Amino acid sequence: MIFTTLLLLLYTTINISAFSSPSSGKGFGGASSSSSNAYVSPFDRFRASCPADINDIRQFDAKLIKEDDNTNKDDIWVAVYRSANNLPSVFVRDEFFSAMKASTTAQEGDADTLVSSAKSISTSISEGSLISNKNNKPIAVARLFKDTNTNVYILDSMRCVLKKENTDEECDGGSEHAEAIGVCIDELVLSYLQQCIDDNDKKLSFDGGIHFRGTLVSGKLLDSRGFREVTELSLDMHSHESDFDGALSKYAERATSREVAKNPGALDRALKIVSYLGRLDRDDDRLKAKQINEDDGDGEESDYDPWASVKKFY
Repeated sequence: MIFTTLLLLLYTTINISAFSSPSSGKGFGGASSSSSNAYVSPFDRFRASCPADINDIRQFDAKLIKEDDNTNKDDIWVAVYRSANNLPSVFVRDEFFSAMKASTTAQEGDADTLVSSAKSISTSISEGSLISNKNNKPIAVARLFKDTNTNVYILDSMRCVLKKENTDEECDGGSEHAEAIGVCIDELVLSYLQQCIDDNDKKLSFDGGIHFRGTLVSGKLLDSRGFREVTELSLDMHSHESDFDGALSKYAERATSREVAKNPGALDRALKIVSYLGRLDRDDDRLKAKQINEDDGDGEESDYDPWASVKKFY
């Protein structure tokens, strides 16, 4: 009788714990909409590789890599992948779109009809499925390189295959697209700051040392990270540039934000950036920025074509 009572008590306790589990809620690791105090399990939707393998960038888009350009070896690329914390349905959806893209892309077919051969289609689909199953294909990439004309670093080639229209309030930035691009920006800013701290001979300045070529989507992400908009058209056609005080303020806000705290990776990157900025000498950084601007102003600009750097993709 006592043994039966103990079993009944244990069974009741397990059921109560299951129904009152703090991690239960809407979606994977999400919070229930019926309770404002519901616990939100933190997880990372994406993981980043910086510097990324150049073959992964080719796999994302071969047009981004120019084989005859010797400066490619000095470029710093970041690749963002889906992490294992996403729902299985997300990977099924991505694999479906990859298969559809492979089946509708002309590869070895007739140039007039633009129809791919059955062999190339099946090969592309099988390779795409293998890549998706291994979670090895980037969903977003970006590049940081030194512009020899202006003597500053430029962050460009921000690409993401996720749709901008698919909004999600749980994502950092309001959508998976924005969150993935934000990871690219943070990783390359971290890479640049590490160079500023580790190598004093380069005379790198953070204040104005990075020029960003932003879009309508990435421009908002740059604003939220404290990077200032340009007021004059420059040679490299950038839209934003790094700002010491703005970045320090905005990344400090992100490091203490409850929304960002849902994403351990974003929180860790924000804390690292604040730490690196705090280690820089503000007065010395301003002096370097002034010297770089003076050196750039002495260059010949008469034969420079500002539209030459604009890439065209067909």
